[in-house]
Amino acid sequence: MTRTTISIRGARSPLALACMLAALVACDPSKLIKVQDPDVALPATLHSKQALPTVRNGVIGDFAVAYGGSGNETEEGQISFSGLVTDELVNSETFPTRIELDRRLTIGSHAQNNADNQDVFLELSRARAFADFASARYTEFDAGNEGHAEVLNLGAFAKVLFAENYCSGVPFSTLNDDGTITFGDPLTTEQTLQSALAQFDSATTIAAAVGSDVQTDLAAVGKARALMDLDRYADAVATLSAAGVPDDFEYDIEYSDNSTRQNNGVWEFMFNEGRWSVADNEGINGLDFVSAHDPRVQTADGGIGFDNSTPLILPLKYSDRGSFIPLATGIEARLIEAEAALSSGNSGTFMTLLNALRTSHGMSSLADPGSATARQDLLFRERAFWLYLTSHRLGDLRRLIRQYSRNPESVFPTGLYFKGGTYSNGVNLTIPINEQNNPNSPSAGCLNNDA
Repeated sequence: MTRTTISIRGARSPLALACMLAALVACDPSKLIKVQDPDVALPATLHSKQALPTVRNGVIGDFAVAYGGSGNETEEGQISFSGLVTDELVNSETFPTRIELDRRLTIGSHAQNNADNQDVFLELSRARAFADFASARYTEFDAGNEGHAEVLNLGAFAKVLFAENYCSGVPFSTLNDDGTITFGDPLTTEQTLQSALAQFDSATTIAAAVGSDVQTDLAAVGKARALMDLDRYADAVATLSAAGVPDDFEYDIEYSDNSTRQNNGVWEFMFNEGRWSVADNEGINGLDFVSAHDPRVQTADGGIGFDNSTPLILPLKYSDRGSFIPLATGIEARLIEAEAALSSGNSGTFMTLLNALRTSHGMSSLADPGSATARQDLLFRERAFWLYLTSHRLGDLRRLIRQYSRNPESVFPTGLYFKGGTYSNGVNLTIPINEQNNPNSPSAGCLNNDA
């Protein structure tokens, strides 16, 4: 069962299409040459059942930009930024704001003022807020169909990304129909994940009622992921078992070459601009994503990066501007089940699940490394290669600290930084300074910077 989304993402704002459609209904022909082309529409303009397909496509479009970026050089996406903070990517350009991320300079006032971080945080906030808006519209005009389940799922995934990639204290504000904002309170990481769980449950109920296996499986993998972040292994496995998520399930976020906004941003910033490169053994602790020659992370020599000095290694996983990016897969479901088995001391099942995935993709089986620590290392290595560049790695490194009692400097890149200086001690992305417009936000940006 392979699932790809269908998206319409040409307009800068997902609300713009509805505004333009309204302008063409019962219009005065004499005014056709004076038609306005707004790039923003108030939520109140989308109060109808007929607007729901536009709203749904807008949610998909906003999530795509927030997740994988776009062809716009200010829309990097969660995948790229989380990859830079971890050992997935290294900076191969000159922008100091992005070099800060690669060096783990992600806490403090300088990080709050990092303009690129502000843009990426805003894109994810927009995706989350519009998904919530869309869910409310479905509830009002056409509750309980597959589109409703889908926007609920995407909104929940946005919250999971906030919880995994950002420090504690992200506020979720609401745009009202009259254009005003109801400011949200800062949520802890746990509260954010609990909110995502509730949303996945709602999506599951709707998907089951309409018989949508795709949305049921999507909700199950997302919920199991959030439960793993909360250290609730048994509940995660029960969720996957209840849904019966198959091995070949895949829900992709779709990109295309139709427009700049629809381009795969990972491709844009690597293949087209050379701004970051696939990392290899970065900062002492980094994995050998290039030199392992693993079929799950195939690479190609791209010459020299944007900075005219760093070797540019390109990921063939996203080799063109229309490459789709997986959001949830049956592979991830099996990896969650394997980790749950390991946590319960069942090393036999753990190894069986890992090797079943490998053999199904033509890879050789692994031997049991024999100790608890070595099995943990093996688990997170397998997750890193299976889930490469899908915005899982930062959450995994933070879980190694939080749930497996690892020292941050034993899991994140550390020591001397290849462009000068040393790596800092950041373990997440920070909440940007522009969130201080919310009177409820903590003055330091984050409630805390713990993993």
